[in-house]
Amino acid sequence: MKQAINNLKDYAELAQASYFYFDLFKDSNGIPRKIYELDSNGNKIKDEKYPRGYKEIEVTLEHIVNKKYQGQEVLINLQQGDDIFTEMKNSAKEVFNFDKLNGEFGEIQTQRFFERYDLLIHQPNTESGFSATLLSEKNKRIQNLKQ
Repeated sequence: MKQAINNLKDYAELAQASYFYFDLFKDSNGIPRKIYELDSNGNKIKDEKYPRGYKEIEVTLEHIVNKKYQGQEVLINLQQGDDIFTEMKNSAKEVFNFDKLNGEFGEIQTQRFFERYDLLIHQPNTESGFSATLLSEKNKRIQNLKQ
């Protein structure tokens, strides 16, 4: 009975995790997406070395599942170029970008989740709206490799 309850908790956690926006991890070209790095007060850190004038960091799996980052804007990857058309495309994409992180796990739950599972693949939404997230339990993979 206790094992059945633990299994149900595990399945519920996996089901919950599957609804997080793993498609924000990388863009359609496989290039990692970014978020603004925030200081201890939750403010963007100014840094003129970055194209938007604020320090940017790559989105990690922790950012995607952790509630601490919930609602944080995920930046589009800017196209490179000095011409006006590239500038206009980037500007339009920035205006219409509404991508935000939606994680709901607490700190400890996030840590334990990634100690236990690996993200194998995420299939972003297809034209029909289908998406899938495939996670693998680390212990079981290791046991299967030893056999």
